[in-house]
Amino acid sequence: MEFRVLSKKEYSDLASHHELASFMQTIELANLKMSQGETIHLVGVIDKGQVVAGALLEEKKLLFHKSSFYSPRGFLIDYHDKELLEFFTFELKKYVKAHRGFRVIIDPNLVYRVRSSEGEILDYKPADEEAFNNLIHLSYKHFGFNKYLETMQVRYAYRLMLDEDYEIKKAKFSKSTRKNMEASYKKGLAVRRGTVEDLPVMEELFASTAIKKDFFHRDLAYYQEMYKYMGNLMTIYIAYLDPVTYLNNSKNLLAEEELKNEEIIHKIKVDKVGSKLINQKEVSDHLINKYKLEVEKALEFMKEYPEGKDVGCLLSLRSGSEYLTLTSGGLEEYHSFTPKYAMYDMHIRDAYKEGFKACNFYGISGNFERENNPLYGVYEFKKGFSGNVIEYIGQFTLEVTWFNKVYNLVKKVLGK
Repeated sequence: MEFRVLSKKEYSDLASHHELASFMQTIELANLKMSQGETIHLVGVIDKGQVVAGALLEEKKLLFHKSSFYSPRGFLIDYHDKELLEFFTFELKKYVKAHRGFRVIIDPNLVYRVRSSEGEILDYKPADEEAFNNLIHLSYKHFGFNKYLETMQVRYAYRLMLDEDYEIKKAKFSKSTRKNMEASYKKGLAVRRGTVEDLPVMEELFASTAIKKDFFHRDLAYYQEMYKYMGNLMTIYIAYLDPVTYLNNSKNLLAEEELKNEEIIHKIKVDKVGSKLINQKEVSDHLINKYKLEVEKALEFMKEYPEGKDVGCLLSLRSGSEYLTLTSGGLEEYHSFTPKYAMYDMHIRDAYKEGFKACNFYGISGNFERENNPLYGVYEFKKGFSGNVIEYIGQFTLEVTWFNKVYNLVKKVLGK
């Protein structure tokens, strides 16, 4: 076996078919990072003329011109092959040391355990202790089985396997999820796929949510660079409210309810009035007032936005065999239109069309209790799609030189 620097083509060929493939280990991401001035290394192992392992490494200069190396969702290697993993690790340490590096951080795209939709451990799906122990044996230090966002990448995610037809899967979604999906369309929402011209819209919608929730968000220049280098991996879903559809659907809902109301009145006249009919009449009257108000809102919306309005955005990425939802955002004043459900529905439908094995709805916390969990709402939304919780193996640090201890001590002293 031979360890060496890989050409972009060699690395791309490996990354395009490896079972642990992730958008974070693609040549597209490498090109994006390099365009921003970051130092990227592509290394791998050749055996009998074939690339059998590889990694994208980000180098970051820290104290005294020493470097920390990070392989996001890397390596692309069989962690169960002890001989290959040991050879790769041994040679990687030499390579990193030669480049004034003192450590390597990894967070493999390796599922440690699959849990139920409720987060319960499934006895019939044992944890991947073999891969974990192989790393520990080679002196990789595990950060720990953290439950929140303490590490560089999420350790828990929500995933929907596409192992059945769409309609069968949809029937298993929670009642509230199906109801919200249908309601979004009934209210006049539609979803379109954005282009490079829609990047300002995407940035604006993401910023709107990020500012409200005090989240970090990227600026337009970043997304423009991202699209330039990763456009073939990206899909932008934009939920927009069409004024004509919004008005027509509102009028239809009002007309249908007025007809029901007339039928209830007729029953009250010809039948013996009971509490059931009275309750039905009260509910119907309430809905009529609600739909009348909605028609008025639709008319005002049509005057203000005759061409319609973009109210939500979802950015999805092709990530190996998975179709991943990276981030989303929207205008708070249109939250009641539930645009996120419509966009996720389109994401899932496209995943089927493109032949993905799974939809990865990405980060959640490992705390599945509502109490004292600020991230519970994210999990609750994704749980409605009736998939499974996946628990990644976590973050590891491989110490390359003694300077790693010095760096950790300095961090501790400075409190950073």
